[in-house]
This record gives sequence, structure tokens and C-alpha cells, in this order.
Amino acid sequence: MRKIVPFNNVLSFNTDVCEITAISLEHDINTTSDLISGQFHISGEYKITDGDILREEFNFDLPFDITLDPRYDVNSVKADIEDFYYDVINED
Repeated sequence: MRKIVPFNNVLSFNTDVCEITAISLEHDINTTSDLISGQFHISGEYKITDGDILREEFNFDLPFDITLDPRYDVNSVKADIEDFYYDVINED
């Protein structure tokens, strides 16, 4: 089984964001008989303005739950992140 799980979350920063200068995505996964659950850990650095030399750090945790069809064996599940992208919607 191959399943694509899209996430469309809005993450709010404490300040304006001019440019993301570094970003990392890690994950923790737990499985039960019919559920894959866990968290995506998103972290990195950003600049507040174009001319800024200093960078601010950010960290977000996004929980997720994926229900498995009972016909699949949870012991053979392999979870992998194949694609990750983001958009800065506005600088606020």
C-alpha cells in the first residue's frame, strides 16, 4: 500500500519572516494495530528583513494520525517522507 498524506498547516512565527535560511524535517512514529501516529518536527532559521545578518530560530511539532486498513500487517509498515515543501504566505 502506498499512501500520500498531505498536510496543509499554517505555522505562525513570533516576528515577520523575510527568508527561511535553513529548514529541517524529522519525525517520530508509533504504530498500533490499526494506527500510525507521531509528530513531524520542523526546525530551522530565518531572517526578519533582507539586510539582516542575524537569524532567528524556529521549532514546530505537527502531530499526525493515519488509520490503517485492517487488512494490512502493521509489523510490515514502512513510513517514509518522499517530498516536503513550504510556502511563506506573507511576511507577517
